[in-house]
Amino acid sequence: MRSLALLTGVALFLALPGNLCAQAKTDRATVEWGPEMLDKKDGVFSEVFGHDDEAVYMIVFMKKERFIRKMDKNYKVVYQRVLPMEIDKNDHVMEQIVLSDDKILVFTSFFDKKDKQNALYGRVFSAGDMSPVGRLQILASIEVERKRNQGGFSVSVSPNEELFLVNQQLPFEKEGYERFELKVFDNALQLQWEQRVDLPYRDDEFGVQSVRVDNDASVMMIGNKYAEKREAKQLRKDGKATYIYHLLVYRGDGAAPDDHPVEVPEKFLQDLTITMADEGDILCGGFYGVKGSFATSGAFFLRLDRKTKNIVHSSFKEFDKEFITMYMTEKEEAKASKRAEKKGEEIEMYDYDLSDIIVRSDGGAILLGEQYRYYTVTTCTTNANGGQTCTTSYHYVYNDIIAINIDPEGNIEWAAKVPKRQHTVNDGGRASSYALVVKDTDIHVLFNDNGKNLFLKPGDKVEPYRPGKEALITLSTIAEDGKVTREALLAVEKREAITLPMSAVQIGDDKLFIYADWKKTHRFGTVTFN
Repeated sequence: MRSLALLTGVALFLALPGNLCAQAKTDRATVEWGPEMLDKKDGVFSEVFGHDDEAVYMIVFMKKERFIRKMDKNYKVVYQRVLPMEIDKNDHVMEQIVLSDDKILVFTSFFDKKDKQNALYGRVFSAGDMSPVGRLQILASIEVERKRNQGGFSVSVSPNEELFLVNQQLPFEKEGYERFELKVFDNALQLQWEQRVDLPYRDDEFGVQSVRVDNDASVMMIGNKYAEKREAKQLRKDGKATYIYHLLVYRGDGAAPDDHPVEVPEKFLQDLTITMADEGDILCGGFYGVKGSFATSGAFFLRLDRKTKNIVHSSFKEFDKEFITMYMTEKEEAKASKRAEKKGEEIEMYDYDLSDIIVRSDGGAILLGEQYRYYTVTTCTTNANGGQTCTTSYHYVYNDIIAINIDPEGNIEWAAKVPKRQHTVNDGGRASSYALVVKDTDIHVLFNDNGKNLFLKPGDKVEPYRPGKEALITLSTIAEDGKVTREALLAVEKREAITLPMSAVQIGDDKLFIYADWKKTHRFGTVTFN
């Protein structure tokens, strides 16, 4: 599940008489800003990595050093301490930093060229004052024969934030089986269990998508099992998927993993995402197609028994033509229909990524997906001497949001669409995507928008977001019955002011902590929902 993001600027409340945006200024939320901070003096903000009832914890950079900043809810800096990354004259690489209870856990790695060893290190600090708790320790190491084949590490946290999985991917062996070393630690970095595993499938047959640790210290590995070449050729010919999702479960007892195929007949499952609450079933969701393509025909939701990992309930919702073409112009709809008719298929949407699964208190859930794609364009020019110069541009496209509501029994009740158009170049998509806040039965999404879209109706052209006088921060609310409203939260006072895409976090039932920068200054703020 991705980090929550708000894309906003410095606030100017919309109070001008006759202003189009002012007519739809929301009364659902208010915005408060902290004092202006200087990048040179206070440090350049990087990311928020945790929060508790009293403070927000973040990483900032200053004079090529990495600092941990603790800031209280009134925007006062409690402390800002340097986090040493040069240890014993060795420059470490940051892997992960996590807030767990009253501790800050820092995971770094270092490749020792002389000893040909890639190692993962762990450090524990007090969240209260950033004082060290214990010593630096090696958590895992890999013997490396070639520099280009060093293996790697990843760290994940259990739902109750009390266990940590170190997934140690061992160097690749040609035409072999992918190999891992799994280690589970508590939040004092005490080893609970470890196991060397070889996947039950060859490397070219299985692609690992994600690895998670549960509260009982079991490890779940989700991946795609691909058909062999001859079988895959026939499946493609028949318009069927060439892979099946598998859920492998390891328990640290040295045994082979429990292998659970996640397969639904006649559905091409895409982008399978899981979430685990502190208790209850494992929830899976995503989108599906019907002809083996990555175009989206509908949504699916599965419940897996927490112990057996078997599917105990499944639900599907096919998107009808009216839903798919909602907010398409007549020209766009005609083009999509013509493309489907040419292929002899039903009309489908472009590929969506499932970004959030929100577990409701009544046992139901909300699936949130976003239409995303990334592509490059290379342009080459030739000078008078015949020399050629090429330039590559990186394009980031974040479009409509889809919300799917799941009732407590696990059935899909409705789907709703929030239209938006965000296309930026060579910026990493920093001003795109959306922020998410869940309050009571309402889902609030906030995003950079074009002010012309404020009174958008189905069939209207959705104008793309552009920095400048047309820029608007839109608050779109999805109610319990699936009804979508669209209101103005903020206009942008300083036209260049935007935020980093993963800078906002929900810090309470009704509050969102946000960040905005402009040239060499920045400030933090809070959106409070009424």
